[in-house]
Amino acid sequence: MTPLLLLLLLAAAPAAAPAAAPALDCPPGTAQAGAAPPEGFEVWCEGRPDATGHLRRHGPAREWYDGGAIRTEDRWAEGKRDGPFVEYHRNGRRARAGTYAADQKTGTWTTWLESGQAEDEVQFRADLRHGSFTSWHPNGRKKTEGRFCHGLQCGRWTSWDEAGRELGRMEFGEQRDVP
Repeated sequence: MTPLLLLLLLAAAPAAAPAAAPALDCPPGTAQAGAAPPEGFEVWCEGRPDATGHLRRHGPAREWYDGGAIRTEDRWAEGKRDGPFVEYHRNGRRARAGTYAADQKTGTWTTWLESGQAEDEVQFRADLRHGSFTSWHPNGRKKTEGRFCHGLQCGRWTSWDEAGRELGRMEFGEQRDVP
């Protein structure tokens, strides 16, 4: 067989189908909806209709990239994101992770570069950045450190260059819960 004929036969051969995604562990009273690759790009549990009769998401959900790699994994409760959330880069490494409570970001959220190196970490409360914030250069050295109060920078913020030398500091006023 000539190399050209072999190349043509290989090109015409059907591609191997991606492995079937495992079924979701849907809570009682809900059913899996959507379709995993290769038929679709998202599956979720739904049930428990809202006041208008539309079925709401309730339970785990997953999304995939067009190439079949997992994109997100999260949980829903009564139509709102509620619980752990993880987003992945196309290379399979985590891109972002945190927790939702009734559709609002809460607690620590972390983002990573495609290399796996942490890029930043920030605290959330009621969907607003509130608490410590740290970011890192691609070499792993600290880039910025500070705090957020109700979504605004507050307190002392410091930044460093990639060699670890301090570039500067800035003081922001404090933000309180009450006037």
